[in-house]
Amino acid sequence: MSDNYYQDNDSYPNNQGSSNRYSLNESQLNEPQTSQSNQYGEYSQYGQSNQTNSYYNQYEQQMQAQSGYQNSQYGAFQNNYYAAQQKTVLNGGYSSASEATVREVLTNSFLYMFLGLLVTGIISTFFANKILETGYFNVPAFFVALALEFVVVIAAQSAMKNNNVTLSYILFFAYSAINGFTLSIVLIAYTSESVVSVFFICAAVFGVMAAFGALTKLDLTNMGSILMVGLFGLIIACIINIFLGSERIDYIISIVGVVIFVGLTAYDTQKIKTLASTHTGYSPAVIGIWGALELYLDFINLFLKLLRLLGKRR
Repeated sequence: MSDNYYQDNDSYPNNQGSSNRYSLNESQLNEPQTSQSNQYGEYSQYGQSNQTNSYYNQYEQQMQAQSGYQNSQYGAFQNNYYAAQQKTVLNGGYSSASEATVREVLTNSFLYMFLGLLVTGIISTFFANKILETGYFNVPAFFVALALEFVVVIAAQSAMKNNNVTLSYILFFAYSAINGFTLSIVLIAYTSESVVSVFFICAAVFGVMAAFGALTKLDLTNMGSILMVGLFGLIIACIINIFLGSERIDYIISIVGVVIFVGLTAYDTQKIKTLASTHTGYSPAVIGIWGALELYLDFINLFLKLLRLLGKRR
């Protein structure tokens, strides 16, 4: 501002001429510090704005309040929440589950798989004995059961995606029961001794590869992609060989099938661990039943391929 303003403005408390407008006389020093107001706000006797001091004091109070909030129990909770949220983003959108949860999911997967195999074995043995006793096999019911298997598997996967625990259990064991009926025709083609021996061989191979998938530090994602491509190729080869009826091609398909399902056993086991540790929004029971379905399919297909290679026909 210009000097003329201070000379002409009588409301300014220190207006004693342009030469001493910033100086204080002895009486002013002894007076109490009071504020006078003008159009630019409140000014103290020293010419300093009390309004500015007020803003500074408010800022200081806010900083002290914020410091107290951060040091409080609730503030610490918020800080931990934001840290966990940042970790969630870094993990690809999922928060990490504890090791105990991962172990629980793996345990449930193998437990449900075993129970599913038990249901399949009981029902297949029952119908196989009936067929051998009566000599009659219901062919239309067999094809209906094959079609129903696909429907039940799709419905089971949908229930698992929707985190429906009860429906997932029901559909999984329903599939195990239906598969027991369709496998009965396979069991009557081989002797009981060879079926039992191949089952234990399959269980041993399956157990080794499952342990490898659960314990290895290697990332099996690339191997899984290759195995899935090989699986689709195997299905196409099986369809083609239905029309060709070649025993040699069927033998080669069985060997390739053993290799694929041995690898898929390790891959699916590791995949169950990955899903259990990242998809914390899903119930561990649902992930466990999903893993059981994957492992069940691996075991059944591995068993059938080994039975084709090692089983003794009646």
